[in-house]
Amino acid sequence: MLEQEAMIEAVRETCERDERVVAALMYGSFAQGEGDRFSDIEFYFFFRDEALDEALDEVDEGAWVARIASVGLYYVNEFGNGTAIFENLVRGEFHFEKASDVDLIEGWRTAWFPSVESAVLLDSDGGLTRLVSNLVRRPPDQDTPEQARSSCYGLINWTLMGSNLLMRGEYARSLAFLALVHRHLLHTARLAERSTANWLSPSRRLEEDVSPASYARFQTCTAALEPDQLTRAYRSAWEWGRELMDDLSARHAFPLPTALLDKLDRHLAST
Repeated sequence: MLEQEAMIEAVRETCERDERVVAALMYGSFAQGEGDRFSDIEFYFFFRDEALDEALDEVDEGAWVARIASVGLYYVNEFGNGTAIFENLVRGEFHFEKASDVDLIEGWRTAWFPSVESAVLLDSDGGLTRLVSNLVRRPPDQDTPEQARSSCYGLINWTLMGSNLLMRGEYARSLAFLALVHRHLLHTARLAERSTANWLSPSRRLEEDVSPASYARFQTCTAALEPDQLTRAYRSAWEWGRELMDDLSARHAFPLPTALLDKLDRHLAST
């Protein structure tokens, strides 16, 4: 058994023993049956509303998480999520919510689970099960005209932003923006190859999900913090992106801003 699997059972048992917990949901790779020894564990806990009343300060999140396993670090990250690094170096994310806010799950448009049982750890009133049952499905189809157009337009936008930073001489910042270019570039590549299973994190399992030719092409779009490498990476990403955008535009019958793309061709060539 993986350490994470034992910890997930510890989470389940901790929730069952705590009468303040109305429902508990696991999400992420283990909920989708894809977790391995390097994967995080991730949960939403829905407590009785009064238990999370700030005035009462009844729930110490860090202490609660420490019931699962020995914690090396617990803090609330920049997205407002409780984040734990356990002493066994497993990472965990923990959302402490009021039971009355369980409907937030209705807004999860791209989430999916293979079954209710894979996600729901505790549900004392049936409300969580009802919501999660609507998300039991295959991963949503991303190969749509709307998604293809959005990915192409995002690639255009961030390529211009990053290349402008490169031309200004802000090499470190242009490297950071190259990651945004990569996100949209890989979305277009996945759409072109009809391989969209890992859509939310398009670099995830890229080695397995795309063809060797596309993987080799992506390698030419990467760079270290060095001006010549950055220039090559942006030009390579744009060249490949143009090909992918033309393919998706033809397949999904949406227009591309041709005149703008021609200007960007000249702009990237002058970088």
